[in-house]
Amino acid sequence: MKENSLFENACAMWEINARGISSLAEKLNPGSYEAVFQAILNCKGRVATMGMGTSAAAARKIAHMLCVANVPSFFVSAGDAAHGAFGSVQEGDILIILSKGGNTEELINLIDSIKGKNIKLITVTQDADSKLAKAANITLLLNIEESDHKHMLPTASIVAIISIFDAIADELTKYPQFSEEAFYYNHNHGAVGALLKEKLIY
Repeated sequence: MKENSLFENACAMWEINARGISSLAEKLNPGSYEAVFQAILNCKGRVATMGMGTSAAAARKIAHMLCVANVPSFFVSAGDAAHGAFGSVQEGDILIILSKGGNTEELINLIDSIKGKNIKLITVTQDADSKLAKAANITLLLNIEESDHKHMLPTASIVAIISIFDAIADELTKYPQFSEEAFYYNHNHGAVGALLKEKLIY
């Protein structure tokens, strides 16, 4: 039996990733999605994001995109949070935690602090019965087939999560807190900054 070529393997992986994104319309609960959006839109404080491993990389991306949309946001390390850095998150803030299984030790160990500081928790997970899902004010359930050949590593699911929050960030740019001038102040370098500068005639 002929083995697939290197490029054929890549194409197969990309197809699974694409299916994962396409399936969001059916897999996501529209009410939960809207609740996440409204919580971020109406947040009077800042939005913190958190995750471990690959989820941490996605959490950083989410925080960055929200900042671009003029929503003050930042990533906080779960390990550092347990040793004092959780002082960066206060009542009035929102904490978005990404955790596929919802029971990651470094994250669930912060539940008492989250509740004690009256921080609104949004959990993105595939397990509705997990500790983080049960502790959350809003849970976004997402179960996506992974695209690595063992179907174990956070691959397609991470692409899907990033796509969800890209859509949220894009929607936020339609609201009054965002303008092309604010966009320029937040992103005044690179090709995007140059285009905005030209449009605004700075």
